[in-house]
Amino acid sequence: MTYDFSILRELRKKRKLTINSLSQLCGVSYVALSKLERNQGNPELKTLDRVSRALGLATHNLLALAEHKHPTQVSQATCTILGTAECRHVDLDGTRIFCTTAPKGAAGWAAEFHRDDYERCFVLAGKVKITIRGSDYVLGAGDALAWDCLFEHTYEALEPSTFITVLTPKRP
Repeated sequence: MTYDFSILRELRKKRKLTINSLSQLCGVSYVALSKLERNQGNPELKTLDRVSRALGLATHNLLALAEHKHPTQVSQATCTILGTAECRHVDLDGTRIFCTTAPKGAAGWAAEFHRDDYERCFVLAGKVKITIRGSDYVLGAGDALAWDCLFEHTYEALEPSTFITVLTPKRP
């Protein structure tokens, strides 16, 4: 895995800190911070922990920023789900986002997309019934629902509907 710690300069400047003031806050030398900001060297975890705390971040968030300094762009794929619903979807680093346009009566579930994820559905237009473990939840425009994908569930468009579904992987 490659990290780009030059993000530290942006974070430091955003907080209106000089490299000297950050050094004093975190107890890491000016020289070490300067090397990090120029993406030189291989910092120890305890150094990153000190720096991240001084910047008001959790260490894992600093690592995530250093790993993904630039935005990720992907193109959509399309498929048919729920029998007759048109679905456009993307996969962004394991988080799958679906925009579904369903005619009235489209029903079922898309087993091929489910893993050990959390699922969230946000209805943009229309009315959708989601049945989870035998309980019905009717969502209209502007309503949302979240659940664990391990629970058996189905969708049904009660009227022509457009909704966004986000499947987020569980993290240990």
